[in-house]
Amino acid sequence: MATVLFVTTRIPYPPWEGHQIRTYNLLKSACALHEVHLLSFIRGDEDATHAEHLKEICTSVELVDIPGDHNRLLFALDLLKGVLSDKPGVVRKYFSLQMVDSLRRHLDIYAPDLVHLDMLPLAQYLPFCNGHPVVLNEHNVESLLLQRRSCTTRSPLFRSFFSNQAQKLQRFESWACRGADRILACSEDDAAILAEMGENGAVDVVANGVDCDYFVPKELPSHDRYNMVFVGGMGWFPNRGGMEFFLHRVMPLVCREIPEATITMVGQSDGLEIPTGLAGKVRLTGFVEDLRPWVQQAGIYVVPLRVGGGTRLKLLEAMAMAKPIVSTTIGAEGIAVEHGKHLLIADEAGQIAAEIIRLMSEPELASRIGQQARLLAVEKYDWKVVGNQLLRVYQTLLSRES
Repeated sequence: MATVLFVTTRIPYPPWEGHQIRTYNLLKSACALHEVHLLSFIRGDEDATHAEHLKEICTSVELVDIPGDHNRLLFALDLLKGVLSDKPGVVRKYFSLQMVDSLRRHLDIYAPDLVHLDMLPLAQYLPFCNGHPVVLNEHNVESLLLQRRSCTTRSPLFRSFFSNQAQKLQRFESWACRGADRILACSEDDAAILAEMGENGAVDVVANGVDCDYFVPKELPSHDRYNMVFVGGMGWFPNRGGMEFFLHRVMPLVCREIPEATITMVGQSDGLEIPTGLAGKVRLTGFVEDLRPWVQQAGIYVVPLRVGGGTRLKLLEAMAMAKPIVSTTIGAEGIAVEHGKHLLIADEAGQIAAEIIRLMSEPELASRIGQQARLLAVEKYDWKVVGNQLLRVYQTLLSRES
């Protein structure tokens, strides 16, 4: 058993969002074998009582406020500094003298065998780790994600801003990859990019995963093969951009061929406007604690993302539930799926609509693809499998230091 200091950018419980799901499950895996001390930022919209559950699995838990989340003036100043300084805004947001003090105190008191920094912005604390071995968990290639956003933003002003921030973030990300002892990537594609950034081979793939005992195949009595489902909040720009494209460009083509077609969007809608021609065809659920009933009653799961990085936890959940999936290439990026076997992949509006219509018209094909997706999820992406990947990385680093 080793001692691990696990540092996060937000309370990783309840695991409702993609970031929290990955962090929470990796944290659980670490706690199963090691003594883990959790040091976590807390966002302004988070409930500190949620950390009580984490105290049951961690040896200790301490929370630190994100300065800008609790003070709008500080947030505005940080945003301005992010434009004028070399440090990108998303990194500045997570700098806190209180975190520096807490980090130093944890290092002094617990003398951890390794430090796990969970998210790129936390790499700015590398100089304060005093030579302790550091694992940096990259949920995405963050600079690539921001660069993709700049390329798909219509406003010249915002395009310039995001491009500027992406360049700064790329320099910071390269520095972080050189400074950490091991980098965790979600996919082989991300690993190759991060290894090049770090100019070394200290990158390990620890995939995103899914709880295959929780997400299981089941059809509700209300199952409707003509109903599609999308899971994801519209506050996250890849989700919003993907669904605006889907509703305006894809959905009308599907409805033209199959008038019974509908779609359910599970997650915060954040003011998303529904095209007038789709009145009665789109259901917005808002935030739900349990997405499974909505997915179970749908016939097809859609992932029309056009921007993104890493891998889609939502896609893995749909696979575990044996749902037939239609995804863009980016939506399925980083997951070892084959078009025609585990899901159908298409990128242009007409192609996406054609694949959806195909699944609606061929129930046996839809069932076969769903079952193959479930088998792959169980074999390769269950959190028990992924957790062992993390523990092997830890052991490699611990053995080197002993």
